[in-house]
Amino acid sequence: MSQLVRFGLVLGVICLAATLVLAVTYEITKPKIEVQLNTEEQSALRSIMPLAESFNEKSLDGIEYFEALKGKDLVGYCIRVVGNGYSGYIRIVAGVDLDGTIEGVAVLEHSETPGLGAKINEVKPGESEPWFLKQFKGKNVRTIAVKKNIDAITGATISSRAVTDAIRKTTDDLFSKLKK
Repeated sequence: MSQLVRFGLVLGVICLAATLVLAVTYEITKPKIEVQLNTEEQSALRSIMPLAESFNEKSLDGIEYFEALKGKDLVGYCIRVVGNGYSGYIRIVAGVDLDGTIEGVAVLEHSETPGLGAKINEVKPGESEPWFLKQFKGKNVRTIAVKKNIDAITGATISSRAVTDAIRKTTDDLFSKLKK
């Protein structure tokens, strides 16, 4: 057996072992990751809709959202939103009352550039929530727009627009479908 074939077989066995270890690790950690993501989402729901006592998960024509309930009364919606940022997808949850006023916004996951687009989730010293997301509170979801009533992050206009446009579009789509 030539040395080239022997090295090829050794490399193949190493690659197979590494793939197997990676697959087993993924299967072992997958449930824990899902539990952690669910916990983070539930925490975000409570922070963006503090009046709500419970949340009922729903879906309508591909839009995933939660009905925010206080007792048995509907007080608003928490909508899962996905925006296409500069470096990939931005997963967001937006809380909106029945009149379309934004109660809060939370970024669940993003892969934006550190120091630029990642500032969508940056908390300034002495504050408790991200300064960019705080701008959305109290504004009507139908009228939000970068440079109109939302200040873009310097050097990260694409990320700023991705968040703003995704929230406005997804919420508009949901409200129009709920009215039917």
